[in-house]
Amino acid sequence: MIATEQIIYTEQEAEAAVCRWADTVLRLGYTWTGSIQDAQDVCQTVLLKLLTNPRRFTEERLERAWVIRVTINCCKDLKKSAWHRRHVPLEEACCRAAVFVPPEGESPVLQAVQSLPVKYRQAIYLRYYEEYTVEEIAGVMGCRPSQVSTYLYRGKAKLRTALGGSYERACLSE
Repeated sequence: MIATEQIIYTEQEAEAAVCRWADTVLRLGYTWTGSIQDAQDVCQTVLLKLLTNPRRFTEERLERAWVIRVTINCCKDLKKSAWHRRHVPLEEACCRAAVFVPPEGESPVLQAVQSLPVKYRQAIYLRYYEEYTVEEIAGVMGCRPSQVSTYLYRGKAKLRTALGGSYERACLSE
């Protein structure tokens, strides 16, 4: 028998929470999984956890930190699941259709960020997309602020190399 969780939000509060957090969760999920379908699954899981969480947040920044941390944890859980390790996309199994890749030139910065190692990608995403401070990122990632600064420095250097310096001033300046 499946236990049902009680939803403690009113319908209007639930709609507001979904509108407020869906985009952030989807974007973060996509940067972690590289798949829009997996990001949508993560988004659904995170929003359900938010709506069934008995804790109410007094400040939006606390709720934001909780949502981002839960999203990252859900992405990690998805990546280490047996299903995810063993599944093969239908396109690859059939060998007929090409694997979906965002249109060429649509977002070279996003593609470069996606290609970074996880620790650099996570630090850069939280700093430049979610506008967290180094100290806040350290709390989310569970490391020291000096490590976050190192991840940001090295990640930006890798992006500079990958992008040939063309986006350095526009996208990565602090």
